[in-house]
Amino acid sequence: MSRRALTGRITVDGTERAGFESSLERDWLICLDFDPAVTLIREQPFSILYDANGRELRYTPDILAQYLYPGRDPIVIVYEVKPIENLAQDFLTFRPRFKQAVAACRDVGWRFKIVTEKHIRTPFLKNAKFLRKYRGMAVQQLYQDQLLYSLRILGPTTPQALLAMAYTDDERRMAALTELWRMVANREIATQLELPLNMQSRIWIGTDDE
Repeated sequence: MSRRALTGRITVDGTERAGFESSLERDWLICLDFDPAVTLIREQPFSILYDANGRELRYTPDILAQYLYPGRDPIVIVYEVKPIENLAQDFLTFRPRFKQAVAACRDVGWRFKIVTEKHIRTPFLKNAKFLRKYRGMAVQQLYQDQLLYSLRILGPTTPQALLAMAYTDDERRMAALTELWRMVANREIATQLELPLNMQSRIWIGTDDE
């Protein structure tokens, strides 16, 4: 099966199931779901009619996402997910539908955006795939308390240095690492998720400024 033919459903918003029709769409749903500013995700949110050389055709965008930032009104963006190669080869065919989608979104105060693997296949995606499995894990209270206590003493540091500060034996460090990644996944401990995540990444208390 080709990447473009891949279909399935993925859990977003905690319990909702969103469908995808390619691995690129699946990866964009993962990115959106892991973005804390995204409060709503819907696949194939609406359909519109557009004129293609005298023929009336129907177009359905891929994904709608609502973003909510402190002190601002909600932002709704409608996404079309396309491989760069596909866009380059068929842009003249796609242009009428995209033009109509831009107008339809503007009429209701939304935005329309095309995203490709350049926007999607990033370190953020890799980090999201790694960390998502930790989000729903139960809090390990003793490890959480010790890690936060040590992080407050150290200030901005790295996972490796934090674990070395918090525990003296390797077995407890490895056990605490699961709780550390859970806190990173839930933004209790902050890091730059746009950069590759590893044991040397810079981390700090999630509620503090960087």
